[in-house]
Amino acid sequence: MQHKTNFDAVYQGRESAQNVPWVPWNIGEPQPKLAELEPQGVFRSDVLDAGCGIGDTSLFLARRGYTVVGLDSAPSAIATAKQAAADHDLPVTFDVADLTTLQGYERRFRAVVDSGTIPAISDDKRADYLACLARSTTDDATLSILTFSRDARSVMPKGPTLFSADELGTLVEKDWAIDRLEASTISARLAPELSEAALGTDEKGRVLVPALLLVAHKR
Repeated sequence: MQHKTNFDAVYQGRESAQNVPWVPWNIGEPQPKLAELEPQGVFRSDVLDAGCGIGDTSLFLARRGYTVVGLDSAPSAIATAKQAAADHDLPVTFDVADLTTLQGYERRFRAVVDSGTIPAISDDKRADYLACLARSTTDDATLSILTFSRDARSVMPKGPTLFSADELGTLVEKDWAIDRLEASTISARLAPELSEAALGTDEKGRVLVPALLLVAHKR
């Protein structure tokens, strides 16, 4: 059975994620493996940051001149993201939205970035989520997904759905042609001892959790 998380409660600090009293995927910057895609020309305006959380990826892209819309179902996360955009005078649009019933953005975006969102979508709504992404993008759009892989279960005995490469590829191939699908990492602020069950730590001491990176373009 899929473990369900109240993400608004997590962002408010009323519920823990991965048994730590903070949000482990909030690292004060975009996930490094996604940031590495930017100079490769993967992102093009307008960009949808799907499940943007507190907006680290959106703000990163806005600083580099992209027009970005960040959407998330957690009002607390969106409030934090809006404040960060105001503090840094960055013209990012943040809004609360259900990404499985998304309306009003048809054929709007030329790029979508999903930083750990797809595993948080319930199993019965995942096809709806992907259909919304397809409907909201132009014919030349790109899709970038960074998500936990099945190898992450030793680090996260409870938590989101984990995918194999074949499973992730099968999910997106209806509307997207896959350019890259490879083993990767997600940097997380977890207890250092978990690094032994993961892939070690990065240069900032964050645990490297096994992940998959997918880059695709619209069929």
